[in-house]
Amino acid sequence: MRHIPIIETEPITNPPSTEYERGKWYKRRGYLEKALKSFKEAAQSPPTDKTSSGWKEVDLSWLEYGLLSMRMRSFGKSEEAFRTVVQHSGTYVQEALNQWAALLHMQGISDQTICEQLLDETRSFPASNIMVGRSLFYIGAYPQAAHCFAKQGSLYPDTCIQYVACLIMTGQVSEAMQLIDSYLRDSTHHLRELPRPRTSEGAQLDRIRQLCKWNINHSIPDRFIAMSDTIELARAAVSLNMISLAEHLLTHSGEHAYYALICFLYDEGYRGLAISKLNQLEALPLQEQDSNCMKVCFIAAEHLYDQGKYDEAASLFEQLRVAYPGRTEIRFGEAACYLQSALISLSARLEEQYSSEVARKEIEQYLDNINAALHVVENTNWHTTWSPAQKRRENQSPMATLN
Repeated sequence: MRHIPIIETEPITNPPSTEYERGKWYKRRGYLEKALKSFKEAAQSPPTDKTSSGWKEVDLSWLEYGLLSMRMRSFGKSEEAFRTVVQHSGTYVQEALNQWAALLHMQGISDQTICEQLLDETRSFPASNIMVGRSLFYIGAYPQAAHCFAKQGSLYPDTCIQYVACLIMTGQVSEAMQLIDSYLRDSTHHLRELPRPRTSEGAQLDRIRQLCKWNINHSIPDRFIAMSDTIELARAAVSLNMISLAEHLLTHSGEHAYYALICFLYDEGYRGLAISKLNQLEALPLQEQDSNCMKVCFIAAEHLYDQGKYDEAASLFEQLRVAYPGRTEIRFGEAACYLQSALISLSARLEEQYSSEVARKEIEQYLDNINAALHVVENTNWHTTWSPAQKRRENQSPMATLN
């Protein structure tokens, strides 16, 4: 077995002094019950700093308490925490609503019921429909989110983009294009009391409009588009479930464009399709210094890890570490593989018959130490994560687009 990397951690006898920081310290090391207790004590203690920053820490503590309770499947405690943050109407109210929606979705509650409950909880907020619409967008409840955005009326640029995406995701491509035209026209002529769209958001709406136009006309895009524009158009197409359009843009534009397509699909939650395309490659681009080349190889290693093929994944991560020594996610991925392999090996030995109780206790101590180290590694967030909306896309049918 390969060398298991040493994971440096602070001793449990020296945690931080404040309850909030102590909660984060315990959480990183896997002492979840201790973390939960610290977060709740921090949330229920009046802040020593009476300014807005002091109250922010109270809401952050409730938010952390809610997220950790949700992870430990204490759904009632989690909902209580998110409701408290929303009632405080502070900096983290939108994040609390997003996580509240995710909690209800996790419990199998219908999108319509989630919409009704959150609207009821935020009925005193002037921007209730926008806030609930954003939280529904976060979990992929696009019809309900679109309904909320439509009721609000005036929209800011980022919310307009979400509203447009909801319309496209529900098959209302013509309506989405009309909304973009109306929004850009009204913004340009200052017919509404809205800020002029920032350059990046305006450019994003222009890209989405072009995709809608191609979708409606069933036309193949101009092959003379600059590659940088093609990449961004394809990225937007994948995020809007216009998969065949993204494939038309990138599949015949060279190897590097194909690597980008795999990355976009994977990052947006179309994991099965991304892995299928990855498996069609003759070889992984291990020798090429390019971000998408590195990402494709990382996806391959991560997929092996998720399949429990830890030795193969470790070998691939090791090659990536040599090629990209500065990428911490690669090093932590490799470490996770070694730790998982060690757990399997030691667990198998523990199941065997030993004449010595001392040997069993020694192995159990090793297992505890490795589990603790693995928890620390996993809390670096080296592994790709997906939002609730992206997790729902794996079984989503791609939108029919081009002939």
